[in-house]
Order: sequence, then structure tokens, then C-alpha cells
Amino acid sequence: MLIKFLARLAYRLLRQHILQRIIPLSRKKFKLQTDQVIEVIGFFESYTGIGESARLCAVALQKAGYAVRCRSVEAVFRKPKDSEWRFDNCSFDKEVSLRIFHINPPMMPPVILSLGLKNFLSTYNVGYWAWELESIPSEWQKATKYINAIFTPSEFTSEAIRRYTCKPVITVLHPVVEESVSLSAPAEARSRLVVADDTFLVSTIFSFGSAMERKNPQAVIKTFQHAFSPVDNALLILKSNSATDEQKSDLRRLFGEYKNIRLYDDLWTRDETRGLVACSDLYLSLHRSEGFGLTIAEAMTMKTPVMVTNYSGNAGFCDEENSFLIDYNLIPVVSDHPEFKGLNAVMWADANTEQAGTMLARLYSNRSILKSAADVAIKTLGEKIHENSYCAGLRSLSENTRALSLA
Repeated sequence: MLIKFLARLAYRLLRQHILQRIIPLSRKKFKLQTDQVIEVIGFFESYTGIGESARLCAVALQKAGYAVRCRSVEAVFRKPKDSEWRFDNCSFDKEVSLRIFHINPPMMPPVILSLGLKNFLSTYNVGYWAWELESIPSEWQKATKYINAIFTPSEFTSEAIRRYTCKPVITVLHPVVEESVSLSAPAEARSRLVVADDTFLVSTIFSFGSAMERKNPQAVIKTFQHAFSPVDNALLILKSNSATDEQKSDLRRLFGEYKNIRLYDDLWTRDETRGLVACSDLYLSLHRSEGFGLTIAEAMTMKTPVMVTNYSGNAGFCDEENSFLIDYNLIPVVSDHPEFKGLNAVMWADANTEQAGTMLARLYSNRSILKSAADVAIKTLGEKIHENSYCAGLRSLSENTRALSLA
């Protein structure tokens, strides 16, 4: 164990202080062409948010008429595949002109080295990065030196990165589309989970690997306990992954006498996860900060009403008409997660659980309010995504490049 720990530490230091500094910048120019080949790089075969972002990107670009090729990087990190990714790649004898990396800066060096520096330098390279705080780590700052441009899933993230680079930083929302959930899916999901049709079901999804302090399921539990008693016909389901036994025990200890709170921490298929959200009366996220809020947006596409912290990435598409917004106080970031190491005087949101609990109890008593918000959500989310699509991002990048060449 000690040897593995020291090896990981040595690699981390090598990556942060040497590899991030020595990767060169590609001098290729970007020119928007409909027949160009775009290679999307990411965790296509992983059930994670970052994996889903790569899949959404590839599908959206292909639908827009671009020739797209996918490169999955699980093997680079010796990560087992969660599932096979089936995609109609363009011909491999065509030359790639643009790459979009759906991986954050700490993962960039090993992926670039696996490509080969010559290959990396042969294309215009865009990093699609998601970040949750108003300052970025020094490793991210170094990575801006060798990337040609940056796409982000929210204006919140874009503003944070723009402070550290003059490179183009463009907001491109995740192109979530209306989920094709069958009419029977909610009933099937409730049956599988043994949830009665008349039970008021609240759900939330998070990963312990994404910093539990940031996802803040404790606030969700506290809110549910404020709104309901242990014998009310209401149920909270927390769907997580990547938890240790100790983490699961710590979280379950907060349930107390509430038998109507459940934690599921195992690998579900995409359809099973969608089924949970689709059969829920409300999706609840009292996160401290989000780079985008993918599960929130996906819930909205399934016409499941959402109650969310009114802060960070999701504030770009959640408003008073389409969501139930919860106020917050900014508090210092306290987390042992390695992502946040070295950041000083940074803040994130602490949601008002009393306000959330009162609102949740009101929605339980008057469920007609839920439907009106869900109906508005589909329309407004679609409009936001259209305004900040990959096509719009590429056009903006082309205009930016043309302006620089004329300057």
C-alpha cells in the first residue's frame, strides 16, 4: 500500500510540475469546414458525467452533419469499461483537423502522450472542461498554455477560466435532448424499486468520487426530514456510486428513524437510472456548486420537476419559471478532495435547507404546481441549448480566429 501511495504521489508531482509545462502548443489554425473530421476524445465507455459529456458531443456533432470519430481513453488510465460504446465513426483514412478533449486538465498529459506529441500537434485542439469554483487550480492554468481553445458547459465555468487565459473560452451547453422514456418506464421503475404509485418520490443522483462535500447529499436528507415524518407517504432515494463502506455507513447514520430514506450505491444501467428519475415526483439537488448540472438538465428533459441550489452552472438554465430555486449563503470550501488542493480563499454555496423543506412540504400538498414547472422546463432548456450549441461554439471559434488573423 505504501509503495502504491508513493508511486501515485510521484506521478502526480511529475504530471503537475513537469508534464503540464513541457507539452507544446499546436500551431494549426482553425477553419470552419463542413467536411472536416472532428475527433472527440473521452471516457465513452464509462457511466460517469464526464463520459456522458463526450457521448453527447459526438452524437450532436454527427447530427449537425460533421464527420466524427471517437477515441475512448479508459485504457490509458487502466480503467475497466462499464459498457460498450457503439458509434458510426467516419472513415479512419480521413485526416483529423480538430480534436475536442472531454477530459479535464489533470487527465490531459497521459492522453496526449498516448496520442503522441506529433499527432497532438497535427490538429487544432479544444479542451472541453467543467469546473465548479470561481478560481481554477495551478495545474489547470498550466494546461491553458498548450490548448488552442476551451469549451465549457456553463458561463459560470467560462468566467472562471477567462481570468487566466487570453485563449478563446466559449460556453457550449451539454446538448441534452428530450429523453425517450417509454410511457411504461416510470411504472416499471417503481415496481422494480418497490415504490407504491401514490408515494411521493424524491430522488437525487451523485458520485462520491466527485467530492461528496460538493454534491452535498446531507442537505437533501436534512430537507426531506424537515418536510416529512418517518411515517408520511413520501420516499427519498439517493442513487450514488463509488462509495466506500465507511462513507455509506456515515450517510445512512443520518437517516435516523427514517425508513423512508434509501441509499443505493451500485452500478445501474443507463435505463435503470433514467427510470428512477422519470418515476420521481421531484428531482432534488442541493449541491454546493456545479460546473453544469447534467443530472438536473436530464431530469428536466424527462419532465421531472427539479428543486436546486440557485448557484453555479445550473443557474444558466434554471430559473423561477422552470425550477424551484433554493437560496444559499456562500461559505469557504472545506474538502479533502485532491481537485481542490492548493486553492485558497474560495467559496461555494450552502443551500437553505429550511426553505427547501418548507417548499417541499408545500409541493407535496399541492402537486399541480409541479406539472406547470416541468412543462416550462422542456421549452426553456431547449432554447438555451440551441443558443449555446456545438455548432454555435464552432462558429464563434471561427469568427474569433478570423478576427485574430486580421488584427
